[in-house]
Amino acid sequence: MKIILLTMFVLISPYLSNAKTKFDEFLNTLNSAPIESKYSLVNDFIDSQTSYPIVENDTIVHFVTRQKARSVFLAGDFTNWEQNIKFTNVPYTDLWYYTDVFEPDAHLDYKFVIDGTTWILDPINPRKVPGGFGDNSELVMPQYRAAPEIEHYDDIAHGTLRDTILFCESMQQSRKVIVYLPYNYSQRERLPLIIFQDGTDYLNFAMAKNILDYLIHNKQIEPVVGIFLPPKKRNDEYAGKLKEVYGEFIAHTLFSYLYKNYHVSDDPEDHAVIGASNGGNISLWLGFHYPELCRKIGAQSPYVEDELQDAFKISDTLPLMLYINIGKYDIPKLKEITAQFIPILSEKDYDFIFEEFPEGHSWGNWRAHLKDILIGFFEK
Repeated sequence: MKIILLTMFVLISPYLSNAKTKFDEFLNTLNSAPIESKYSLVNDFIDSQTSYPIVENDTIVHFVTRQKARSVFLAGDFTNWEQNIKFTNVPYTDLWYYTDVFEPDAHLDYKFVIDGTTWILDPINPRKVPGGFGDNSELVMPQYRAAPEIEHYDDIAHGTLRDTILFCESMQQSRKVIVYLPYNYSQRERLPLIIFQDGTDYLNFAMAKNILDYLIHNKQIEPVVGIFLPPKKRNDEYAGKLKEVYGEFIAHTLFSYLYKNYHVSDDPEDHAVIGASNGGNISLWLGFHYPELCRKIGAQSPYVEDELQDAFKISDTLPLMLYINIGKYDIPKLKEITAQFIPILSEKDYDFIFEEFPEGHSWGNWRAHLKDILIGFFEK
């Protein structure tokens, strides 16, 4: 079977204290200036910049902010969202700064923490990215590839979203299901299918509808029906005691409903399921336990339970195609889990793609690479 292993980050030299930059020169000028001149020098410098954070030589990043504060900390993907990077204040000014080095194609979320308690967006960086806990500021390095597919375009054909409610017998509860139908759906033959865990988040934060519209319109993928499933008890359903009954809901109630009401293929080779973090775990679990239903599995920054890793290791190789990616600045535990899981897939001769990007555990990361997964599964 075909195995593709890709590592998508660039190694760079560390920022050396003797590697002078224009920002270093500005700091020298500012520190040596009379007190009464410092304020205007800061104003002039801030006004002269064209983008924030300030990036020099493709890799050196200067985070700067003006705050009347006792302390300013930096937190983000690259700190695992711990406020453990402290800014330096230029004496007799309200200017705070911190300098670091990142890959030239990095893409990361961050915030500032004022006086240890107040979390804010970078006030002078207009770039924002939505996340599960609100917007974050966005660091986009010079060689990062923008994702035009996440935007909405008025001049292309658009699919539609339909909401429905299904009753889950095994869980004795009603479940919301959001169905994406591609443009011209009623005139089409039976279509492939993809199920999104954390369905509303994939719609709201990963811009999945925009991406499907874009790829279908530009004939990069076959028209596909998308199913967006919001969780009710996320941790239990995706990586806990409710996996089995949640899996039964998908395998029996959901698929029966789809076969009865929509033009979807009944070939498991045409069915995909995708999720991020714990959603990646349940996606892998569904592929392992129901290969007769879903054979294309996408797992973004996945948690993979020990028992699921063991099951992949000791069982016969299943007819699955897997796409797994992780961020270099992802949650350390998930990076460790992925490093354990990928060799299992390789040893068992699974058909899989693994990619690592200089990004974090964020919707900014996952939406930027959703296109690659969809093309890998449904390329036209």
